[in-house]
Amino acid sequence: MLLVADIGNTSITVGVYNDDKLIHTWRINTNKNKSEDEYGILLYNFLQHQNLLNYISHAAISSVVLPLTSTVKSAIENYLTVPVLALSHSTNTGIVLNVEKPKEVGCDRIANACAAYNLYDNPAVIIDLGTATTFDAVLKNEFIGGIIAPGLRISAESLSSFTNLLPKLKIAQPEKTIGKNTIENMLSGVVRGHSSMIDGLIESVETELGQKVTTIATGGYLNLIKDYLKRPFDHTSPYLTLEGLRLIHNLNKK
Repeated sequence: MLLVADIGNTSITVGVYNDDKLIHTWRINTNKNKSEDEYGILLYNFLQHQNLLNYISHAAISSVVLPLTSTVKSAIENYLTVPVLALSHSTNTGIVLNVEKPKEVGCDRIANACAAYNLYDNPAVIIDLGTATTFDAVLKNEFIGGIIAPGLRISAESLSSFTNLLPKLKIAQPEKTIGKNTIENMLSGVVRGHSSMIDGLIESVETELGQKVTTIATGGYLNLIKDYLKRPFDHTSPYLTLEGLRLIHNLNKK
């Protein structure tokens, strides 16, 4: 079985694959202060609790938190005693990073692009609704670039941090566009405004490419956004990054 881990700015998503089937997932809060031993014990206990510990033979990880890349890799190697593929821009993924500086492309975006290329119609745009909201454009077997915007959490925190009168906001779905109080006003601006941004940017991407794209959405805020779009996502995949890690691992294993 394959252990995969996507190390993000807010959380670490861990999964176990039995061949091509995702059979279990966990989510861990990202903490750069945790030691290799702490992460190792956490993963060891998760797997032991699900009676999966003795079945893990390989691991693959992606990380956008550089201090944790080696920490988690070493934790898996030392506590689970399996080889680990740590994804980078130079890993063989089957796709070309057709951008000015490939090493600047986040590993999660590389994994997402690989999953989109292998699993969905092309050209495709992946919308990852996490700490940041990213748009990744895939044309044939190439990642051709994308867009990075503040995510819902960043937007909400910015409103309260940079103004004196606006309260801290717990992100939720707004009932109406025109809010009747401050919280409703903020929710409409953050959530519905984000949906309108997505609609507008997808339209702009299609105009620039001169053709329709397949839209694939993933990320922790997916369910908050999807009901407010004028154009629904063609596909939703909460674990798209894990799928990409599985495909990349299998490619390199061969």
